[in-house]
Amino acid sequence: MMLAALLLAVTAAPVQDAVDRAMAGRQGAVVVLAAASGRLVAAYRLEVAARRLAAPGSAVKPFTLAALLESGRLKKDTTLMCRREVRIAGRPLDCTHPQATAPFDPPAALAYSCNSFFVEASARLASSELAAALRRFGLASRTRLAEDEANGVVREADSAEERALQAVGEADVLVTPLGMAAAYRKLALRRAAGDAVLAPLFEGLEAAVRFGTAQRAAVAGLDVAGKTGTASSPSGVHHAWFAGYAPASHPAHVVVVFLERGSGGGDAAPVAAAVFDALRRARSPSDGRVKVCLSWLHPSERRVKSMTLEEYVAAVLAGEAAGIREPQALRALAVASRSYAVHFRSRHRAEEFDFCDTTHCQDLRLAALDARVREAAEATEGEVLWFRGQPAAAFYHQDCGGQTEDAAAVFPESAAPYLRRLTDPYCVSHGRMEWSSEISSNDLARTFGMTAGSIRVTERTASGRVAWLDVSGRRISAPELHFAVGRVLGWHLVRSAAYEVAASSGGFRFHGYGSGHGVGLCQHGAARMAAEGRSYREILSFYYPSTRTGVTAQGLEWTRLGGERLEVWTTQPSADAALVAQCERVLEEAERRAGLRTQGVPRIRLFPTVAAFRDATGQSGLVAGSTRGRVVRLQPPGVLRARGTLERTLLHELLHVVVETNASPRLPVWFRESVVVYLAEDRGRVKELAVRYGRATVLGWIQRGLPAEIAQ
Repeated sequence: MMLAALLLAVTAAPVQDAVDRAMAGRQGAVVVLAAASGRLVAAYRLEVAARRLAAPGSAVKPFTLAALLESGRLKKDTTLMCRREVRIAGRPLDCTHPQATAPFDPPAALAYSCNSFFVEASARLASSELAAALRRFGLASRTRLAEDEANGVVREADSAEERALQAVGEADVLVTPLGMAAAYRKLALRRAAGDAVLAPLFEGLEAAVRFGTAQRAAVAGLDVAGKTGTASSPSGVHHAWFAGYAPASHPAHVVVVFLERGSGGGDAAPVAAAVFDALRRARSPSDGRVKVCLSWLHPSERRVKSMTLEEYVAAVLAGEAAGIREPQALRALAVASRSYAVHFRSRHRAEEFDFCDTTHCQDLRLAALDARVREAAEATEGEVLWFRGQPAAAFYHQDCGGQTEDAAAVFPESAAPYLRRLTDPYCVSHGRMEWSSEISSNDLARTFGMTAGSIRVTERTASGRVAWLDVSGRRISAPELHFAVGRVLGWHLVRSAAYEVAASSGGFRFHGYGSGHGVGLCQHGAARMAAEGRSYREILSFYYPSTRTGVTAQGLEWTRLGGERLEVWTTQPSADAALVAQCERVLEEAERRAGLRTQGVPRIRLFPTVAAFRDATGQSGLVAGSTRGRVVRLQPPGVLRARGTLERTLLHELLHVVVETNASPRLPVWFRESVVVYLAEDRGRVKELAVRYGRATVLGWIQRGLPAEIAQ
């Protein structure tokens, strides 16, 4: 038997540190296994992981689903309608996931952890079949990864009700965190092998993290698959699980989190996210590769190097960061440079590479890479600035001198609302960056190939920068002068277009402020903002107004439609204008049914596509609407209308608004959900309570809270 000390001696320190930080002050255990070898990579309280036996709750559902799929009793396209209310042997196990408008298939049922689905489906298995499957995956076995390890327990159910409870992890099965990790490792190995039989199961585990009960285990830049579980101990205290693996399509690590108190989705999943993020940072980047031409200015020395986009961003920071040390400012520049790269990626397509290594694209310094720029790139991995669903042209420069430039004045082809002139108090908070230089008439003549007897500014931009000059009677733009002088005499002589020029002995004296073209993010201003405690997202929001930062397209342009009692927001105002009156009528009906008036002004967002709805809410396409507080988000009205569910969906979601804006803080989630079902469909557990106690009394509990005998 391998000793824990020996195993942990080979632990990757950053991962172990992340485990320790995430579990600080918590009771429980964490196990991290290498999927291929089964080696213990990191652990928290290994003795607890080896000895603590607990009911798995919904974390057992993947193995129930595996038994159904392997036996052929359930197919991928089998669908079952959620009945919402579930009682087994007098125990309430009602579903609390969002109301579904269509039956669940196995992946969706697993993602949303639908008790109704698994209880009904498990009736297709004999008790012996379910128990055998749970044992086959190792839930009753020792892992041999620690001393004094306890065996898991899987009993064969004596009745149909016990079998149903076992199928959802509430009876006849106890497992240690180590045992759970070993069981999920078996799933991970079958995922890596491309097991077609269990494909719906793998899809469900991935969906659980994308939009289901395990959303808080999600990590930017890493696809995670997993399942949460919450179960009651004999003392009545709820304990929590998360079990899963990543990357989802080719698992490298298995992570199991067990907490003595809490819920799977709310408490265990965020701990898992911290561990997965540490694993992501520890791994070598391998995707998003770009081709970069090195030594581009020297054709005889050119060579093309393939690297990941994140390596490219780090190397750009090494060349462009201008001595910035503040981490938040570096992160802002990392997002800007990544966005710039994504936006202008086709610039060298004809030459069969993506970027050159000069300021024509972005200044690249592979030899200057260090920990600070790598951290900035890794901390913002995959994040891009978006404007109206497209990557932004995120120009940036060294010093704006107190006022940024409008892109229309410098890069008219890239003019955009987020690249407008801004007053920048941060850049000049410690004084302006002042510069001056002397350029002889002979040098200017050599630069322009003509006599340079006089120079005067003839036109300035709105920010005060030079736009046009007259050079001995020839009209020359400020960028033309800048590049001509820079290439022949050196880039330090004319650092920006914010200057005055006057004749001097033997030539001309340029005196100005700032450095660079002035468009977009000012690096010196960003550094000051960071020093004052601003986050990189706040910095980006200041310099690129109207953009959104994220790993996927964001920034839909919303229009508010009229309405007296509520707000209706849409991206298609002409198509959705007629819905305002319908929404207000349905709100009045919801208030009438509940006997309550909505607190505040409800807001309804009508998404233009199902995909946009999924991205914004994290829900699947099976869910018609989603409500948080007083904000309702709906799938496209045309889609709901075609299904014949628009009116019903509006009523259901607006009832949620009425209830949520009036609910007592002590009102449990199950009652909030069930009272909406009762008011919308006249059924369910609350209907039974209304028959027993009276409708008015039960609806009064919304504001007063449940009496003790009901709350227990």
